[in-house]
Amino acid sequence: MAEDIENQLLGRIVKSPWFSIQCDESTDIENKAVLLVFVRYLHAEDVHEDMLCALLLQKNTTATELFKSLNDYFASKLNWSFCVGVCTDDAAVMVGRLTGLTARIKEVAPECEATHCVIHREMLASRKISPELHSVFDDVVKIINLVKAHALNTRLFEQICEDMDAEHKCLLLHTEVRWLSRGKSLNRVFELREPLRRVLSEKHSDLANKFIDDKWVIKLAYLCDIFNLLNELNLSLQGKMTTVLKLADKVAAFKDKLKLWEQRVNKGVFDMFQTLAETLKDNEPEQAFSDLVSSHLQVMLLEFKRYFPSAKDPRSAKKWIRNPFVFKSGESILRVRQEDQLLDIANDGCLKCVFETTTLPVFWMKVLPEYPDLAINALKTLLPFPTSYLCESGFSVMAATKTKPRNRLDVKDTLRVSLSSITPRWERLVEAKQAQCSH
Repeated sequence: MAEDIENQLLGRIVKSPWFSIQCDESTDIENKAVLLVFVRYLHAEDVHEDMLCALLLQKNTTATELFKSLNDYFASKLNWSFCVGVCTDDAAVMVGRLTGLTARIKEVAPECEATHCVIHREMLASRKISPELHSVFDDVVKIINLVKAHALNTRLFEQICEDMDAEHKCLLLHTEVRWLSRGKSLNRVFELREPLRRVLSEKHSDLANKFIDDKWVIKLAYLCDIFNLLNELNLSLQGKMTTVLKLADKVAAFKDKLKLWEQRVNKGVFDMFQTLAETLKDNEPEQAFSDLVSSHLQVMLLEFKRYFPSAKDPRSAKKWIRNPFVFKSGESILRVRQEDQLLDIANDGCLKCVFETTTLPVFWMKVLPEYPDLAINALKTLLPFPTSYLCESGFSVMAATKTKPRNRLDVKDTLRVSLSSITPRWERLVEAKQAQCSH
């Protein structure tokens, strides 16, 4: 089945005028390094995504080894010259300016544009917090570890939660590699702060005093809110069939929100932070706390501007791709002939009906035969992956498939069948087999 799916996929990619890839490397439970690659291509007047390959790295995980494995796979199957985009995380072996994987791919694919995963950039931009807020987060981690590291403490905590009729009975561990864990861990501790205070008091831990410290609780409430809002942004960046233009909108909106929140905090307004507002109720927070929150929002805004600079905004001069029917001359950096064609499209009633009833990539594929210059430009902008979400979700499937009792499993074929959207050609597979006749 895996071989048949791969043959169908390669046949589709070969017929596609361009394709883009996203790749990431991780290790399985057997400590074997796996390079996972997904591809986005044009097929049947639509854009499709699928797993291209899962390559086992025999030795090192250097950029040289990564490119060699990927290039060996491409050698007899695909042509690098049709690759228009590669998306990776920010690991040095991936994005090294001279010898990174993306640099080596650009050498063999001149039109290829490298993209740093938007979700990874969002995570990096949200990591910087002041020492005062970081100490609160460190206290939360200590509390979680104290309860979950000992079986007796865990049982006592569960019993107290049950006696107090709490909604939850367990805490959530924080893991840096899990995108949403920080916000969820903080939120769970805040919700169970009374059961936690009781179990910590029984264990004579000084951490119990944190929950009767109003200043500490207020800071915890703020951290819950801001990381919940970051989690909402993170979730909006995840998913399939996303484009760089769509995700640029979401990041730009969050940057504007940070600026607005800072202005509100300076005026003493905290309504956008629901948990914090409920904790404060009608009480006015101290000026020192307002300054702390304002400073954190300001630092976060600067970090988002650093990782998402306006100078590299993918939406610049690209408004015509998103809606060619509101184009005005001089708004985009286009050649004279392209501007003329864009005006023809803007005044075409039939194409406007198509635009309103189809997705953006499908629309430009329908425009391709009549206006190839514009359509090629648009499709090459929409085709590259903006995130490595598919690779990350693929590694989650790999972790669930290759478990400790199945550590000898070669997951390449299993992953292809599990992750591919292509259906095997059952009739062809059955015809190649001999039926077992009854005696």
